[in-house]
Amino acid sequence: MKDTTVPGLRTDTRRGFIVLRLPAQVSWRNYAGIREGVCRALALAAGELAPDRPAAARPAARPRKGVVVDFGDSVLLDASGLVLLARTETRAQLLGCPLRAVVPATAAPVRRALHLTGLSSLVPVFEDVAEATAAPVAPGGTATVDTGHVLDAIRALHPADPGLAPTPSAAPPELLITTAEAGDGDHTVVELSGVLDPVTVRRLGETLTSLVEGDLRHLMVRMGDRLGVRCDPLPVLLGIRWRVAAEGGCLSLPGLPARLREIIDREGLGSVFTACRPVDGRLGAEPA
Repeated sequence: MKDTTVPGLRTDTRRGFIVLRLPAQVSWRNYAGIREGVCRALALAAGELAPDRPAAARPAARPRKGVVVDFGDSVLLDASGLVLLARTETRAQLLGCPLRAVVPATAAPVRRALHLTGLSSLVPVFEDVAEATAAPVAPGGTATVDTGHVLDAIRALHPADPGLAPTPSAAPPELLITTAEAGDGDHTVVELSGVLDPVTVRRLGETLTSLVEGDLRHLMVRMGDRLGVRCDPLPVLLGIRWRVAAEGGCLSLPGLPARLREIIDREGLGSVFTACRPVDGRLGAEPA
């Protein structure tokens, strides 16, 4: 069937998979519409795959095994198609939804781009839809992987692409990270001030990783409107959130800057970054 949101975007089902065939040309002009279609497919598949949903609450429709993004003969006019797949992989990890890509052998430029950026090591790539939907789904769902390095590789491959985040300035960026106890004896507050950009976001990831490895499982990352947000920190934050959630912890984001709140709301991730229980009478994800 044809998806009317974006000309050329087609959605179908094959062997329990939701298959999205991308338009002949993929660019920033149709990125938002394609992204919306992919998110709908992931939500549908994950809703029926979610292991923690009671059987009585699941829809009676045929269960979905995952989502296949079919590039077919699509031409990538800029970096948008690569960013689309990277973002989709991050969301698929969060939802526990298997994701696969179809890129024919004849589409050599696309295959080369997936290899150079490392996307082909994160998303299984098949030559056609039949092969992609025939391969069995491995037990245990998707692996937790940080896609931040892939986004860096995409920027390196398309240094002049106006749709990507700007290159950091020559001046060393500053990001002040402080930690303190939340007062409940369990949660740890991580306060950020300064600038969060493609350079300093790595420091944030390293700091949060150190806290988790130090047996801190309940984290509250506070960012105020005065924090300069010049990149998308979601890949790092989602990776940490997966780690703590796997051990019964949580990662909440109280007092989000307007720009980051907009990104999280657009991606439908508001419920993900919440405290596992109220802290000082407030949920950790409530804006300050």
